Amino acid sequence: MATSVAEAAARALPNFRTGAKQIFLPNHVITFIRPKPKQPPNLATFVVPLTFNKLDLRDYLFHAYNVEVLAVRSFINERAPVRDGDRGKWYRPRSQKMMIVELEKAFVWPEPPAEDAREDFDYNTFRRNLQTREARDAEFTRRRKGEIALRTEAKVPQQRKTLRKQAAAILNSEEGWSNRSGVKEDDGAWKEVEEEMKVPRGKQ
Repeated sequence: MATSVAEAAARALPNFRTGAKQIFLPNHVITFIRPKPKQPPNLATFVVPLTFNKLDLRDYLFHAYNVEVLAVRSFINERAPVRDGDRGKWYRPRSQKMMIVELEKAFVWPEPPAEDAREDFDYNTFRRNLQTREARDAEFTRRRKGEIALRTEAKVPQQRKTLRKQAAAILNSEEGWSNRSGVKEDDGAWKEVEEEMKVPRGKQ
């Protein structure tokens, strides 16, 4: 890898210089974000710490992954104000710094797996948790605005739909409902379930 980095530096422009920072036990978190549908494959988006500059990201990709970068653009996203609880103070979360780099060699993200292939990764549980979290956030936003959720607008759970069908089937049946349905009457005689077996004693 050191040879490839040296060759890449030799092919670069005469004024190409890399940083000389020596960082021991780094705690920086750099996130590679999946591109948008219409984003070209030669552009890569990263979420970097607020203390990072363009040269830091360029040197990081160059030395760690041997990825050559032609240009770097950086911008800061301001977060929307949020409230601490229902009646807490409003505050603005910490801003997020992002960088878009132009790669010399294009990188194409792999296609996400199909729905049936995600069952091995417990994707259904993740999807249910995500839907529950989104519904909770939507309800919290509605309460914060002072809106009252109507009963007719609420989504009927699947369990209530199933219970409603069972109740309709019982009401429409001629026999009606009984707590002894499906239970056969017996004569009350005791029946031996298992035969008596003699267990041999161990030798003394």
